[in-house]
Amino acid sequence: MKKFLAAIIMAVMGLTSVSADNIFDDENPGGWDFELPGVRVNKSGSYREVKFSLSSSLSFGFIGGVSQAKDVSIDMGQSYEIEWGDVISSQVRVGRKDFMRIGMGFDWRNYRVTDFKMFSKDERGVISMQDYPEGTEPKFSRIHTFSLSFPLKYYHYLNKKIYFAVGPELYFTPYGSLKTRYYEDGEKKKITSGNVHQNRFSVGVGAEVIVHHLGIYYKYNPFSVLRSSYGPKFSTMTVGLKVAF
Repeated sequence: MKKFLAAIIMAVMGLTSVSADNIFDDENPGGWDFELPGVRVNKSGSYREVKFSLSSSLSFGFIGGVSQAKDVSIDMGQSYEIEWGDVISSQVRVGRKDFMRIGMGFDWRNYRVTDFKMFSKDERGVISMQDYPEGTEPKFSRIHTFSLSFPLKYYHYLNKKIYFAVGPELYFTPYGSLKTRYYEDGEKKKITSGNVHQNRFSVGVGAEVIVHHLGIYYKYNPFSVLRSSYGPKFSTMTVGLKVAF
């Protein structure tokens, strides 16, 4: 919850924008914009402040497991993603209602299993699925990752308030951790570990439909979350809600 609140605060403090009211302006139809908090660089290379305008997104989605190894069962009701998208972005107009946009954002993911198996890391750093200690009551076991996301998407506006976008997304994942919680004799027990040997680079595909700043999105990443030499294979898909500012 603390990370979720921090993400919202960061988004409110740092979002940037291009106004949707200008997407049908025929002036400089081939022009491009580069955006970062508070500043826009236009085609001519001049700078100007952007006041009271936002151009980013905040997403919350549920994650389901795909191509899961034996004993891995990602619980979609308990596994989730929070993403602050397009913190920095650049776009080029390719048509009157069409853009190509590349961005950079931040992505937090929790992959939970909630049955009687847990993620367990041995002295070599290898992660496997193991039974909970005998006589204990499982709560959850999860892998957590933090990534930088780099989406490259094609945007098509149906009108000033409705658009859809689709395209590939590159992820760089520098951080991963493991946490397991269970009850033993009525006491809460916790096992934690860092350095889970997550796949640092992966590529997926994403699509979204936005109506007046609110919409739905879908992602599919065929790469395994963990490196094959250090953990069981499982890739993911995500379905959720997106607020586009």
